Amino acid sequence: MIPAHSFAKRGIEVAQAISMKRQSDEPDAHQIPPFAALIFLLTCVAFFILLAAISYTYGHLITTLCMVESSSSNAYVPIGSVEPADDAPPAYTEDGAPKPNDTEVNLVRTQPITASLRATVMHLTARAGFWSRFRGLSVYIVWNFARSFVVGMLSAASSNPFSMIFAAIVAEVALANIHMTWIHVIISEPSTKRWYQRIPTPFFKTWKKIVPAVSIWAVTSQVVTILPMLVAGNFGVMRRMHDPNYEPGMKEAYATAGQLFFAMFLTIALFILLQIPATVAMVRVAASMLPEEDETIVPFDRTFGGLTTPEIIGGQGKIGIVEAWRSFNGECRRRLLRTVVKVAAIVMATWILFTTVVMIEAHLLFGPAFGEMMKSMHGIANRGS
Repeated sequence: MIPAHSFAKRGIEVAQAISMKRQSDEPDAHQIPPFAALIFLLTCVAFFILLAAISYTYGHLITTLCMVESSSSNAYVPIGSVEPADDAPPAYTEDGAPKPNDTEVNLVRTQPITASLRATVMHLTARAGFWSRFRGLSVYIVWNFARSFVVGMLSAASSNPFSMIFAAIVAEVALANIHMTWIHVIISEPSTKRWYQRIPTPFFKTWKKIVPAVSIWAVTSQVVTILPMLVAGNFGVMRRMHDPNYEPGMKEAYATAGQLFFAMFLTIALFILLQIPATVAMVRVAASMLPEEDETIVPFDRTFGGLTTPEIIGGQGKIGIVEAWRSFNGECRRRLLRTVVKVAAIVMATWILFTTVVMIEAHLLFGPAFGEMMKSMHGIANRGS
């Protein structure tokens, strides 16, 4: 998610830059209507909110449930609760005695809930209400702001860009228990407890158990996040954005959009190859530490096929990293991959719609003045760097 304060700050800077440009004494400068700039800014804000909502519900919440759910769901339904068909034979003989071969239950075998995005949202809504598609959002926001604070504190003393990567990994490891709390909140049935009351205890003992899995996940997350930016930012238009003499126009705007698409495709590839295995292992290790009193909102095998041993009889009370990935069998991996592809398609479609709308608005609202808008944003990018 994009921090709201950072986006608002950039929006104010853009507005100030546009205002200063309009007040310049250059007689041939194209004037940018303030109302047009406001519409353009509100369009960007609306699409970023939409992308953030899609990313949280489908990219974080549902994919996490998919990593936890068992490969198949078995539901045992009493015969008395099932309406018999009109032509079905009677379940009892004429004298009232049950038939000799009658069974007390029917076994109904269904596909996993998370096999369908729509079915998962409907299941969450039925179990926890409409806003369940954003369940765990409060602890997720706290976790992100705490992570940003720790990263800012650790990287403030150094100008080396790699110091922020190191700081991010340290922050993820330090906040591992809060991350695990978020996983517990979203995979379990609704609880009357506040999220901070569900932080696992004893704190340090639990932290030591989850840290190895979180450390691997944190490193892969930085690779997936930083590498595409480094690659896309070192060629073409984006490489020249720090040149004070560079004056981008409409053609450069299209080139920038193309580079952003390339960066997105590279991010998706790295996500599938690196981050999915690391995330699956971390989520399943955290799920194995879910307190006994909490029931999961999707079918979940707490024993991982007998790979875990409760602490009360001398076990660790959690699954290992390697076992967490191996217990996620081929059927589960294919289901998760299909889910990731669906989510990527939704995000790409939304991004294409966003780019199309922005380009149409740029032509209709700004016309030749769009170059001035690009120059204003170019100057803000230089000052921000």
